[in-house]
Amino acid sequence: DSQVLYGKTRDEKIQGMDIFRGLDLVQSIHNQCRLLMQNGYEKIASDIMEEMTLHQEAGLERLYRWTQSHCRNIDTSTELTALVIEAMQRLQDRPVLFKYVIDEYSTNRRSVLVKMFIEALTIGGNGSKPIEMHVTDPKRYIGDIFAWLHQAIHSERESLLILCRACDKNDISENINSALISITDGVCHTLRVRIDTVLNTVNDTIALYSIANLIRFYYNIITSMVKEGQLENCLMEVQQLSETFYLNSLTQKVREILSHHNELQQADLSPPPSVRKLLTMLKELLSVANMVEGRQQDITKIVNCVCDPLLQSITEQASHLPAIDMAVFFLNVLYEIIGVLAVFEFIDERMERLNGTCEAQIETLTSEQASSIVSHLNLGPIYSVLQSSDSKLDVHHLKMCTAKIDAFIECPQMLILPQVNLLQSSNHSSTVQKRAFNVIVAIYKQLYERIYSGDYEKPEQLLSKSPEEVQKMLVGR
Repeated sequence: DSQVLYGKTRDEKIQGMDIFRGLDLVQSIHNQCRLLMQNGYEKIASDIMEEMTLHQEAGLERLYRWTQSHCRNIDTSTELTALVIEAMQRLQDRPVLFKYVIDEYSTNRRSVLVKMFIEALTIGGNGSKPIEMHVTDPKRYIGDIFAWLHQAIHSERESLLILCRACDKNDISENINSALISITDGVCHTLRVRIDTVLNTVNDTIALYSIANLIRFYYNIITSMVKEGQLENCLMEVQQLSETFYLNSLTQKVREILSHHNELQQADLSPPPSVRKLLTMLKELLSVANMVEGRQQDITKIVNCVCDPLLQSITEQASHLPAIDMAVFFLNVLYEIIGVLAVFEFIDERMERLNGTCEAQIETLTSEQASSIVSHLNLGPIYSVLQSSDSKLDVHHLKMCTAKIDAFIECPQMLILPQVNLLQSSNHSSTVQKRAFNVIVAIYKQLYERIYSGDYEKPEQLLSKSPEEVQKMLVGR
């Protein structure tokens, strides 16, 4: 047993389980010596215990050297045998030796993993083609890289758990995580170079956004296995970099599309083709964003990146138009923007602001429409008289005005501004007309009350319809 514990030579390989039986025997003798001490044989018991301790330390030292050497040479074809697993179980009583073995194992596996990663990228393996064969398809290329890394890291973690599965005396989760950090840190440089290359060669905004989402997805998965360390920092950096790339690309694309806003104004006051092109791109991006993790933050950033410069450009372009044309043009653009955004979540604040802008433009258009109708019906002078209780309406002028009012009531569409009919939203058009008609109804009601106040003979010949009838005919309620 002594020879088993010490070995014939310092570097003699351990072939079987004899060394463990020897360590068990030494430990058993050591424990029995405690009984001797209790029965008065303290001197002999102490001497034997000291000798057993020396044998035990020699056995553990030999076990440590052999396990460290074995772990130093573990590659893809080497299995973790029961002998190694048992050795780790014995070494857990010596935390320093246990850590040295884990460190040696991690250093070796780090080199192996880097080699495997580069081979998977460049020459393939296990029947698979090189990942770099798909470098012309950036999304698949990045996805294949991370899928390989995820599987490799999972395998490394499983191997570590197998190596230490018999270690049940202490919590070794920190040792496992530290080892996994050390093993995976080696792939950071190669991974970063590949991702940087892809991000700098892709020009399509949607492709860049898809890549950013892939990186974010695998960041969450991989960091759930490997906490902290260089790999986590690397993944965080490339995730932030990919987000910066797609947002910069989107900003550049928006700027490029809006630079075409010097095109001729559409005769029908509809949004120019460049706006529709931009909104089509926005819809495609939001459709992708709506299906990914962390979509609330993404949707907000994308909408802000597109809508803020778009609204600024539209405001500048509309400022050169007459007030009525400007309101209609603005409403048509806003109608298309709202139509794109309405089906997506997390943009309530943006929708509220857009609807508020719509309301302001509708009020402007309503005021212009109402003023136009008042002018055509010659209600301006009458309205001025109605504001003074002392003045009396000219009957001749009143008869001419009421004739126009009757004609208007029979066919209100004849006085609708041409620009109102250019509104793309039937709801906007209906709202403007109803509000403008309500202004006319309010004036008519004041006129009706003045005519029927008793100051005029035969008022029914002047105004035959009640305000309620007029309101029903114009507004429909």
